[in-house]
Amino acid sequence: MGWASGVEIFDVVAGALLDDKKEINKKEVLKSLINVLEDGDWDTQNDSDYYDHPLVQEIFKELHPNWFEDED
Repeated sequence: MGWASGVEIFDVVAGALLDDKKEINKKEVLKSLINVLEDGDWDTQNDSDYYDHPLVQEIFKELHPNWFEDED
């Protein structure tokens, strides 16, 4: 049995990486990946080995500022 939604995720990331019109921007690629995964009901973001990476944290704070309200 396959995972059909994997195509959508792959296509978003591949499109961001393979776009010859612009340089690869790690933040934009990660943001695209996060958005497409969350559109597919991803809800275990904090289980990622990279959740505490500064760039990943920056993106999550932009996308979900309410997750970090208690930090201030």
